[in-house]
Amino acid sequence: MAGKCPRTRVWWHSTVRRGTDNGAQPCQYQVVVSEYSAKVSSSNVSAATSANPSEVSRIFTMGLPYTAHHAGQILFGPTDGYLYFMMGDGGNKGDPFNFSQNKKSLLGKIMRLDVDNVQSQKQIGNQTLWGNYSIPKDNPFAQDSDLQPEIWALGFRNPWRCSFDSERPSYFYCADVGQDAYEEVDLISKGGNYGWRAYEGPYIYHPEWTPGGNTSLSSINAIFPAMGYNHSTVNKNVGSASITGGYVYRGSTDPCLYGRYIYADLYASAMWTGLETPPSSGNYTSTLTPFSCSKNSPIPCESAGGAGAGAALPSLGYIFSFGEDNRKDVFVLASKGVYRVVRPSLCGYTCAAEKPATDNGTSPPPSGPPSSLASATRVGTPMAVALASVVYALYF
Repeated sequence: MAGKCPRTRVWWHSTVRRGTDNGAQPCQYQVVVSEYSAKVSSSNVSAATSANPSEVSRIFTMGLPYTAHHAGQILFGPTDGYLYFMMGDGGNKGDPFNFSQNKKSLLGKIMRLDVDNVQSQKQIGNQTLWGNYSIPKDNPFAQDSDLQPEIWALGFRNPWRCSFDSERPSYFYCADVGQDAYEEVDLISKGGNYGWRAYEGPYIYHPEWTPGGNTSLSSINAIFPAMGYNHSTVNKNVGSASITGGYVYRGSTDPCLYGRYIYADLYASAMWTGLETPPSSGNYTSTLTPFSCSKNSPIPCESAGGAGAGAALPSLGYIFSFGEDNRKDVFVLASKGVYRVVRPSLCGYTCAAEKPATDNGTSPPPSGPPSSLASATRVGTPMAVALASVVYALYF
């Protein structure tokens, strides 16, 4: 769910099952994007805790071919206000019909929609759109009537968690779940082709079944991942990998984490941080990052075999998602609780840029960058997490 301020509007997408499930019927499922209104006055949108149950409008509805890789996250662009909508390849191993590379399909794409300027039903029909929206004029295929004008970028398998860097809004990150070998984080650009299923991450992909044909490597200018990891680097006892995308950390609670992109593996109790090195180069270095519990955590920390060399890490369960609040604190949604990045000293770690606590250490100082990023750089050292009330906090 994503909110768009200052209006009292709430946006929601879901996948709806239709009829009997046999895993392969065309349009057996539908992806739906709807608008709801928040139960709050327009002057106090941030205080809303629920939405009115009646749908205000149906923005988007489209049938899906298989039971997996459906719709992902929805976001509003921080500078253009358009709705960015992530869509998986529709499922089945190896995207057999090559939807992700087909510019006449919306599967395996990131879409960019104008939901504030809805066209007439006649215009919607003439453009064969999938709902009540219009197409931004600067979308890469907006002027080509043979292609889907909603497309902003293509070549994805399952880009279900994405975010904009709050300090550098032109930096748009999407984590795309791999098939057999590689999990990736992509830096999204207008019209970019991110390779699936010609490539899985940096590797050439060889599909087992190709009724939809193949895309030649020479016919695309694939953009390779900015960050990522091989399946072989995560917890081998789990035997599976699925990336969960996060955020570039812009809070001040842990100044040594500032400017680093945080991401995780859904299954393996593994987290990474990535840093653009040098700045504005497009090149990233990633570090598998240990984490530990705050001494103030009211919930006991159960240790589990971690990623990589098998270090003992707190067991968070499955890492489903990340969140960011208005103070730029980063939260981790896991099957055992909601966690927050906290002050390094709460876990016994030293960060030279950390300021003395002004309270009991559970509340972060006002948001803002550290005074010296050079002194704040900390590569590969642990991350701290602590739980206050229902929030379990971590330290990276």
